[in-house]
Amino acid sequence: MTAETPRSAGTGDVQHPGAQPKRHTYIWGSEIPFRNPHFTGREDELLALRTQLQSGAPAVVRQPPHALYGLGGVGKSQIATEYAHRFSDDYEVIWWVRADQEDSIRASIVALGRQLRIPDLSLGDSDRSFRIVIDALQTGEPYAHWLIIFDDVTHPEILRRYIPHGSGHVIVTSRITEWRQVLNTDGIEVTKFPRADTVRFLRDRVPELAHGADGQEEARREHEATRLAEALGDLPLVAEHAASYLSQTGTPTSEYIEAFNRDAYEVTSRDADMFSTSVAVATTWNVSRHSLTPEASELFQLLAFFAPEPVSEEVLVQPGRMATLQGLPGPLQRVLSSRTELKRAERELARFSLVTIYGQRNVLQMHRVVQAVNRGRIEKGTPELGAVLRDTVFALLAATDPEGPEKEQNDAIYERSIRHLVPTGALQSGDERLRNLIVNQVRRLRLRGAFRESLSLGEAALDAWKAEPDNIQTLALAVEVAVALRTTGRVDEAFQLNSDTLTRLRDNYGEEDDIYLICANSYGEDLRMLGRFDEALAHDLGLLPAYEQVFSPGQYRTLSLRNNIAIDLRCVGRFEAALDYDTQNAVERERYFGSNDWQTISSKFGMARDLRRLGRYDEALTLARELADIMEARNEPWNFLRLDVFAGLSVALRRIGFYAEARNLAEDVYRRYLEFAGEDHRATLVMATNLVCDRRVVDDLAGAQDLGESTVRRWEKVAGPAHPNTLTARGNLAVVLRMRGDLTAAREMDESVLAGFRAHFPYDHPSTLVVMTNLASDLAAVGEVQQARELGEKALESSRNSRGPSHPATLALAANLSLDLRATGDLEAAGVQAERALEAYDERLSAEHPQARRAHQQGRVNVDIEPMSP
Repeated sequence: MTAETPRSAGTGDVQHPGAQPKRHTYIWGSEIPFRNPHFTGREDELLALRTQLQSGAPAVVRQPPHALYGLGGVGKSQIATEYAHRFSDDYEVIWWVRADQEDSIRASIVALGRQLRIPDLSLGDSDRSFRIVIDALQTGEPYAHWLIIFDDVTHPEILRRYIPHGSGHVIVTSRITEWRQVLNTDGIEVTKFPRADTVRFLRDRVPELAHGADGQEEARREHEATRLAEALGDLPLVAEHAASYLSQTGTPTSEYIEAFNRDAYEVTSRDADMFSTSVAVATTWNVSRHSLTPEASELFQLLAFFAPEPVSEEVLVQPGRMATLQGLPGPLQRVLSSRTELKRAERELARFSLVTIYGQRNVLQMHRVVQAVNRGRIEKGTPELGAVLRDTVFALLAATDPEGPEKEQNDAIYERSIRHLVPTGALQSGDERLRNLIVNQVRRLRLRGAFRESLSLGEAALDAWKAEPDNIQTLALAVEVAVALRTTGRVDEAFQLNSDTLTRLRDNYGEEDDIYLICANSYGEDLRMLGRFDEALAHDLGLLPAYEQVFSPGQYRTLSLRNNIAIDLRCVGRFEAALDYDTQNAVERERYFGSNDWQTISSKFGMARDLRRLGRYDEALTLARELADIMEARNEPWNFLRLDVFAGLSVALRRIGFYAEARNLAEDVYRRYLEFAGEDHRATLVMATNLVCDRRVVDDLAGAQDLGESTVRRWEKVAGPAHPNTLTARGNLAVVLRMRGDLTAAREMDESVLAGFRAHFPYDHPSTLVVMTNLASDLAAVGEVQQARELGEKALESSRNSRGPSHPATLALAANLSLDLRATGDLEAAGVQAERALEAYDERLSAEHPQARRAHQQGRVNVDIEPMSP
């Protein structure tokens, strides 16, 4: 929420070392707890924290985070909360991050980015988006004065990558102490209350102990407060529970102390291994529970089996699930069946400070120490009840599944359960509905671009389910994990997992099973990305009849398979057939999903690629511009689809001859690929392979060579030296080497690329013919003109037969061959060949096209290869 949301700014006793002028707080995180009106003491800790945070210059860079550490329940989060409220005037942005799970950290940082209105955040892609947010904080744009609070950090070594450094401040709270070696900061240890502060807190909260009496009565109250503080062990959390109970019930303090001591003895004798904090928490809960209604008491026990995260009321109240829940106590059934009963029970728990209610978001949360102690006592004392409560949590989580991970409108519903899956032990459950939720969550995260989170959850669940390798849900999950692996660039691992899964599905469920067909489609994508194009095409064509029978011809999964077949056809050089598939798919997808849907755009993107490869450059550019306009109108953050569309536009511009415009766009898109996917992702390498050509055609030969050499190395590492895209990168680099005068290296590289392509493709494959074209130029450059002529004649005949006599790549061969004919003394044939080539150039591309001008000037025309789908 924004700064206009009511909150307590407050003042305190702590002075402001190096105090800054007041600022307007533009962003106030909705996770920041409300200010505690009973906050007491901790002035030394607040002063130390304030001094440390203000110790640097206003524009200090790489200021370390400042840690508040100590046992659970000693008030670390309360100090951080008080600091945020007390010094809010010093900050433009104050943001609270729940930091016990890495996924929560990333999600919160990305949410901050949306509040900051950072324009380049990728839809759902937390892998890239959190880095953009961190960069924005570090550069101070749009706000330089910020405070980020990472609450309850459990892994400081993981947190390190999420901490921004700059002119803002970072506070960390944690129960662990390994700060100096991990985060380069000593931190401030938060211990129990000093006795005087505990006494003051209790006297401020408990009416029976209030200040204002005279003489002996004042002494008695001070003495009783001191006795109670001693019994409570000066623990702030325990003191809060006790004060809430005493103020709500009016129980005499002496009775409470007697009950507390009696119960503490029982807890200690029964649970001798518990820490003093846990004993105190358990004791205050035991004393309090006798004053709770059965409904509140049962809800308190149920909440102990959720994760230490906010629990949505929509998760708890699901009347339709009650019939399937076995063994629930009657009071808990009433709470889970009625929003009214739930509200009543949670308000009662809040009265005794046993939970915190966040009414704006309809969630409630239990302190993790209270939760852990409560769950531990139930599991030890009444394990049967613990099993029932855990199964109830699992059933409630499972029931939230809207069963539509593809639909973005379901994201808010899925978010209610995602943070509870791992901490509750849900991955180990055999509940089928819960397992379906987990599979759908893995799929949803991947579809939204949260690749790291998808893979993390999927691999953890797959490991938990490995005892049932042939279970259909295990296999369905394996399919999703394989897709996530492939999306993150781990193609070999995806192929191995899909191969094993496909065999298990075939053996156990048959080839018409839905999951088998989905896995088979994914396996075809693996084959293609491994460069096994012919196998991929045969595989996908063989799947099509079963898909049309099981899913129907117009169903989205069938259209997805047909889209893959179009890509396969393009990879093997059958561009006309690919265009037919893409065109039909585009019509069907536009009819079902609309012209602006990502699936329709994907098919039209394929059409633009087909048109380019067919030499129909004007049509390709028109379609590429149309798609770019649609993506701009959608105003989405940068994601793979948007990147691919603009990458395609840059290639279309180069093909039509707008070299400078193509290069400028390609440089920008390449930079975005690097930020979005990293330099070793195959999509980034496809873009780099094209950018080498863009730099070459504007005579940036040094830049083209540098990028070309690094791209070849990265392709070899990622896909292997024999992969067609590795060969493509080497072929495009060879042209640059020749233009820079390294004739021997260019020739040797083209000869090796040609041999590699012939191992993959037939003689007349377009990529093979391009390399033959350029190798002929290499041979001519070193004076072997007869060999150049003979190679050019063979390539020209094949190109005319396979691509047509007026295809621009055919015209390049013809124009170059005229030069070799002249060089070998056949002047008449050279003249005829040149005249025909120039006329065709003028008609197909216009005389102003750079390649046509080059041919008119009797220079050699260079051609390049577009890499295949990543």
